Amino acid sequence: MQNATAMIDMEGSRAMAAFRQFAEGFGRPVTQDAGGLTVTLMRGTLSVSPKGAGSTIRIETPDDAALQFIRDMLVDRLGEMGLSPDWQDDLTGKRPGNQSLTEVVSVARLSPSYMRVEIEGPDLARFATGGLHFRLLFGPEGAAWPVMDAKGATDWPGGMKAWHRPIYTTRAITTKGAAARIAFDVFRHDGGRVTDWCDRASPGDEMAITGPGGSALPDPVGWHGLVGDETAMPVMARILEAMPQDARGQAVLFVPDAADRQEIRHPSGVDLRWVLRGGDETPLDALKTLDWPDSDRRVFFAAEKSEAVAARAYLPEAGLVKGEYMAAAYWTTDQG
Repeated sequence: MQNATAMIDMEGSRAMAAFRQFAEGFGRPVTQDAGGLTVTLMRGTLSVSPKGAGSTIRIETPDDAALQFIRDMLVDRLGEMGLSPDWQDDLTGKRPGNQSLTEVVSVARLSPSYMRVEIEGPDLARFATGGLHFRLLFGPEGAAWPVMDAKGATDWPGGMKAWHRPIYTTRAITTKGAAARIAFDVFRHDGGRVTDWCDRASPGDEMAITGPGGSALPDPVGWHGLVGDETAMPVMARILEAMPQDARGQAVLFVPDAADRQEIRHPSGVDLRWVLRGGDETPLDALKTLDWPDSDRRVFFAAEKSEAVAARAYLPEAGLVKGEYMAAAYWTTDQG
């Protein structure tokens, strides 16, 4: 377990009331006793207790990555209240706990529309569990990698908005102690910053990543339904390959070119269908072809934002309940 403690200049009862309101706004469980208030987060806890004229805040998480995520969130929340945390430890200039420096091992063209990149680093083993995704960091020209500031938050040179932080899926990972090698696939598109980086990258180049983040592998159920567009193919492949051999279901994956179809290990009871772009069928159309059972089921849909919104409306209308489906937006056509 990892933990961090800070003082804030807010009286205890006021601080607890503020954090209760914050937690309830996000639907997070809260417990309170004579010693203070504790908020249960996705990957840790945040506790607030009176201390003299102020309050003590304590974060407890399973690892450094989760600790940094909560610390960044906390600093943002305190800033909204006009407060700044005074951490027990001096964190200025240290590398954020969710950031790792990696080295490019290889960049190869998989097919007309996809590249495969391999990176390795001494502390990447954490990406083998938890969230399936990570972010690549592309900063302003000449910028150093982010470090922590005196508040314990990530200090982004030039400001966070100046950084491009695209999300990718850990397609495969090989660990050796704390070190690991990660493979991820990039969907090529004209003008894409990561596409351009892939065309220039060479073995030995340095790249920073943050994470892991996002959802983990879904819990095993009797029947799985997967529908994904071109950008979702890597995560769908990861999920298919991790399914138990007795799993049943249907998967529909869209690709731009017949040569983009990959050999993906999957249970014999899961029907995998490839759809080529350019025809009449859309990911939403494919979603409506799934024939799920009455129970013990889960559907995962990932595509463009407007399609994901439509899928979120359709799936409950079709009889699925919360916890039985997820519809994720992997990109957007909205340029506004």
